[in-house]
Amino acid sequence: MFFRPHHKIIANILTKLNPELLRQEQCYFAGGTAIALRFGEFRESVDLDFMTSDKICYRNLRQQIREHDSLSPLVHKGEVLELAADIRADQYGIRTKIISEDCIIKFEIVLEGRIHLDMPTKDDNILGISSLTLVDLAASKILANSDRGLDTATHTRDIIDLAMMEQPRSILNQALKKAETAYGASALRDLEKVFLMLENNPSLLEKNMAKMAMDVPQAIVWQKLKKLKKLTLGNII
Repeated sequence: MFFRPHHKIIANILTKLNPELLRQEQCYFAGGTAIALRFGEFRESVDLDFMTSDKICYRNLRQQIREHDSLSPLVHKGEVLELAADIRADQYGIRTKIISEDCIIKFEIVLEGRIHLDMPTKDDNILGISSLTLVDLAASKILANSDRGLDTATHTRDIIDLAMMEQPRSILNQALKKAETAYGASALRDLEKVFLMLENNPSLLEKNMAKMAMDVPQAIVWQKLKKLKKLTLGNII
């Protein structure tokens, strides 16, 4: 199913999760790992992120996990996820680390309070686990880019993920509209800032691609970034 060794480990964890329970609690696979797995493993992504925008569903998940002091409420009967860290749960999210095949993977369920997450379609799933819709995947990346896009430690991964999704204008417009309900016009301005940072530092993209173990030709990534900029800002890099 997947060719990257780390992604195979993540896939094994996903198969242990209870998809019906997660759908019932409107808790959807999200983040860079969901995007990487859905779009051909163009980069390596190492964490497992889930999101819900429903406060009652989040309360239910938090309560069940706290009562069991484990992730057992999230998995199929008889399955076990071994933890490498204590579970931390607060008003913003539930966080821990899973150990699988000698690999430690960060696991997080985030209460997304900025935008409403739509119900996934039948096509929005990875190994049977419902993921964010394409619009919400894109919107979450636009928001993340605003939060951390200029932080060199994040390797401009949010704008790269958005470009590698290669979505049409209709999807991007819906995603931008959602992001702007949370961050206003700064959501678009922050995309422009990261585009400019990449333009003004010609070696930066190559370095960031290496950090994320991307094996796509750099010229292809630039091409997709140019297309994304044209669709979102109306300009060409």
